[in-house]
Amino acid sequence: MGDYEYITYNNIKIYYKIKDIECYPPKEDSFLLNNHIKEFSLNKKILDMGCGSGIQGLEAYKYSKNISFADVSKDCIKISKINFYINYINQNIDIEYLYNNIDNIKFPVNFIVSDLFSNINDKYDLIFFNPPYLPEVENEEMEVRRWVSGGRNGYETINRFLYQSINKLNKFGEILIIMSSINNPSTILNSYQRFFNYKIIDNIHIFFEDLYLIFLKRKF
Repeated sequence: MGDYEYITYNNIKIYYKIKDIECYPPKEDSFLLNNHIKEFSLNKKILDMGCGSGIQGLEAYKYSKNISFADVSKDCIKISKINFYINYINQNIDIEYLYNNIDNIKFPVNFIVSDLFSNINDKYDLIFFNPPYLPEVENEEMEVRRWVSGGRNGYETINRFLYQSINKLNKFGEILIIMSSINNPSTILNSYQRFFNYKIIDNIHIFFEDLYLIFLKRKF
């Protein structure tokens, strides 16, 4: 494997490893969400939470220019910035130059280092979240754990996100979130029925689990 690893999806080039930094490689869960972004994004104020490589926000930028990318990892924010630049500003620029100078470049969108909503001050019409949703595994590499583990039982991060999102959505704001059958989604979602209406938009089966794309709409 080289210093640079990427995929191309929906005509967007998405790096997930650049030299000594990397983030979650886009996979089936990423694509499940990505395939439905066009339906919901037109002219909305959007937050790509846990953006990783930026795959969701990059797709949404085709339909709305008011996008914020947020991730707890500074490396992921750096990779998202690079991906935005090469897709929407200058596709011919040298990647190594970007890697060394990205923090000095101004962007037409926002990039925020944040543990969920801890550094998020705005409210949004639409929030994407492809969360880590697997239960913790002992002796798992720390970076891999951050990408895939949602807490001891797998659903703690999802619960924190949903609880905090209530005050970060505009009136009748919306969420697109990935959940796994491992998380028992109906139990989690039913606990937020006071605040959200929800429905399953799409699902796929991979390996030992079903993945669901769930749409939530704030009731007020």
